[in-house]
Amino acid sequence: MYLPIPPPSPPEVNAIRSVLEDSERVLEKLQKQEDAMLFEVTQKAKELHEKEFKLPEAKPMPCLTDLTACLDCYKENVKDPLKCSTLVKNFADCARTIRQQIRELK
Repeated sequence: MYLPIPPPSPPEVNAIRSVLEDSERVLEKLQKQEDAMLFEVTQKAKELHEKEFKLPEAKPMPCLTDLTACLDCYKENVKDPLKCSTLVKNFADCARTIRQQIRELK
């Protein structure tokens, strides 16, 4: 057998409502504060990501035109690759020059 619970008296109800309203106001303030902190953390994370993970600037490959000329010549002269010797020499000279420049920088 279940007995019904008597309803609380009006002063108790008012006290509970007051505490509930205060709790809701505190909750709203905390949610606003959380939103502001989340925004700030997101901004900081973006800034760090941009600083930390930037791709290096692409540098043009040295001697690319000479290399392309060599490869094209080899494709055109499959049976007689010696016709490309001048282009190969030009590419080798270019590569040697670049290596020397790199050594001088160190």
